Amino acid sequence: MKKIIKSLLILSIALNFTSCVSEDDFSIPEFAEYPIFESFESSTSGSGANEVPVSLEGWINTNLGTGNRVWGVKQFSNNKFAEFSSFYSVAPDTDEAWLITSEINLKDKSYIFTFDAQVRFFTNNNLTVLISQDFSGNVDEINDATWVELNASLPGSGQENSFYPSGEISLDEYKNSTIRIAFRYIGSKQANTTSTFQIDNIKVFEQQ
Repeated sequence: MKKIIKSLLILSIALNFTSCVSEDDFSIPEFAEYPIFESFESSTSGSGANEVPVSLEGWINTNLGTGNRVWGVKQFSNNKFAEFSSFYSVAPDTDEAWLITSEINLKDKSYIFTFDAQVRFFTNNNLTVLISQDFSGNVDEINDATWVELNASLPGSGQENSFYPSGEISLDEYKNSTIRIAFRYIGSKQANTTSTFQIDNIKVFEQQ
């Protein structure tokens, strides 16, 4: 009997509460915009010497050095990510491997850019993260564009083998513009600048 009375009391309170609350109080907030969110989970991954290049619609994956290797998709512990290391390149070659996102159209809102990065077998800081408003999308014109380095937090010596967040990078100065973000790796096996860098969970999202 006590359980029945308690249930009726709870139901009565709930009905009284909802009767004095307007529909506006239960309006569903708008979802934050994600102009880009890439985790590489839908990509085919390679393993060992079998390298499968990152191939995403609208993205550019190229090497402007003397080598021809590009960013590849790898997988570990059921997690996929993009990876590059000059360790696997031919010794005389130099690498300038660019992985550039598709166009990102920003509105008159505040957006944040984040990603995760992991380094393995650290030798030096090979990776730079850049942004451009005037890159044409033509591979031959990468060096003609204006690229600005973003202040991303990247793992270094003593921080190997774990993914670290880049920190929240504000894109406020790029409102109402079209941008592309690039991950540029510069290295050489001959010079022993061969750190392995892995990137994952690349996001640009509206700040709430």
